[in-house]
Amino acid sequence: MNAGRSKQPNSPMSDPIVDEVRAIRSSICEEFGNDVDRLCDHLQEVEREYRERTGRFADLFTMTSEQVVAGWGDEVNDLSDPIVDDVREIRRKLADMP
Repeated sequence: MNAGRSKQPNSPMSDPIVDEVRAIRSSICEEFGNDVDRLCDHLQEVEREYRERTGRFADLFTMTSEQVVAGWGDEVNDLSDPIVDDVREIRRKLADMP
């Protein structure tokens, strides 16, 4: 049950964000003929292109991830980031597990 929300776009009970997500999903499904295999093939190609990209910011993610990975186990590292801190805490908990 929809808990009072209508699936009809722009109805008094609709949620504009949900309606937008549904419209985007519908558009993507139509673009690939409602074929999950075609969609997966496309996403794998996008991933390949992303990995092979060039340009000014091409290495930004790689450099940032290397910095984060380098700081995971190093408690004296100057890198102070809530996400890194969370990863460190998870690693500590996992290390303490039998």
